[in-house]
Amino acid sequence: MRPALALLAVAAGAAAAATPVPARRTMALRYTPEDARAGRYQYVPFDVPEGTTRLNVEYRYDRLGGANVVDLGLMEPGPLDLGTRAMRGWTGGERWSVTLTPHAATPGYWPGPLPAGRWHAMLGLYKVAEAGVDVELRVEAARDGDTRPFTLPARPAGALRAGPAWYSGGLHLHTVHSDGTLTVAQLVEAAREAGLDFVAITDHNNTAHQLEAVDDASVLRIVGEEVTTPGGHANVWGLGGERDVVDFRVLPGDGRVAELVAAAHARGALFAINHPTSECLACDWTHPVPEGVDAIEVSNLRHDAQARAVALWDRLLRQGRRITAVGTSDWHRGPLPIGTASVRVWAPELSERAVLDAIKAGRVVVMADGRTPPPVLTARCGASSGAVGDTLPARGGCRVSVEAPLAHYRGARVELSWNGEPVAAATVQATPVRFDWKPPGPGYLRVHVSAADGAPLALTNPIYFR
Repeated sequence: MRPALALLAVAAGAAAAATPVPARRTMALRYTPEDARAGRYQYVPFDVPEGTTRLNVEYRYDRLGGANVVDLGLMEPGPLDLGTRAMRGWTGGERWSVTLTPHAATPGYWPGPLPAGRWHAMLGLYKVAEAGVDVELRVEAARDGDTRPFTLPARPAGALRAGPAWYSGGLHLHTVHSDGTLTVAQLVEAAREAGLDFVAITDHNNTAHQLEAVDDASVLRIVGEEVTTPGGHANVWGLGGERDVVDFRVLPGDGRVAELVAAAHARGALFAINHPTSECLACDWTHPVPEGVDAIEVSNLRHDAQARAVALWDRLLRQGRRITAVGTSDWHRGPLPIGTASVRVWAPELSERAVLDAIKAGRVVVMADGRTPPPVLTARCGASSGAVGDTLPARGGCRVSVEAPLAHYRGARVELSWNGEPVAAATVQATPVRFDWKPPGPGYLRVHVSAADGAPLALTNPIYFR
């Protein structure tokens, strides 16, 4: 924020500090492209009086047909540093108005006590037209909200289903708590109808979807977040608890992106790079790929984007990085199917920990829908055998026998890939399909299955040879 604007905002907040509840104030702000380049996130301070039980924040600006996009979030009193616990929520550009009370809040925000002191409206300057953008910010603090404390619904303990299986899941799904159109209950219902056994809800920069109780124990719900940085997006799977969130305010070139991975791992969660080659503004991954990244999205409805993502994944694998490929629908709304794409995860049971551990281990097949059984890849080298995610010894240059039952893929093309390069292919006529291959040295193999028109149907994670 430019100095003149900072003085205006502080003066408005200082005047309100002496005003008894209720308090209202309006701030007129202006930002230019230069402001956006100097500070992607602008922090507009305002004071909340003692005794406030309802806080409403509204903003307005001219979107100019999409040339201006200004996002909105809220921070309660506390530090503004990366990783702060002061964040109360984020809705990006989805809502013009946000309300918080001790008992309830606008989707994307956390209810709870409204501490007196210096709050900040966080404005994300995603797009600013050359002529600049005028933003009007209105804040109202009142003593008329519901003062009952909110209750965070209990999550089911233990496994929803026992026994090892290829569980079907969606790992990148949005609700009304960011830019999706369905409530959590509606999303779970849609996932169940699509044949999914588990879902990871990954709203942008918040985990407030946990506030919704769902009376449906048939689908495992994993608390996730899409960490939406200006240098690319990433999913974190395995969060949980009040206001648990991984910060997103890391600009391209900022080495602190590694801190985001560490923050996820400190919670026992996984960190996955999303749509790394997307053409959406600031959606493609321009950060380095930090050590510890667990997974990467390689699926996309566009074949060329998927090919580029797979090529990036192969570069990482050839460097010795054991990163799991996943497929996702990045689902926000219909009419696209919620399970296109999805994953099959070989896990010992249907529980959050079992599913996340299996993803970490690479026991994943990327699939084009939520119901078709996956190709079950098995490789044998001498007396050793293994499936996706396993590592086999390649002693004495032994020949590798690769087998994949493909009863559901007759007429499809199946390709065996070694270190990212095709080495054999066949059209599925009989099943199982078998390949015989002599590895030239250490490396990894996997199988791609595609329809006659080239549309991807399935992609296995590697079996490694050392």
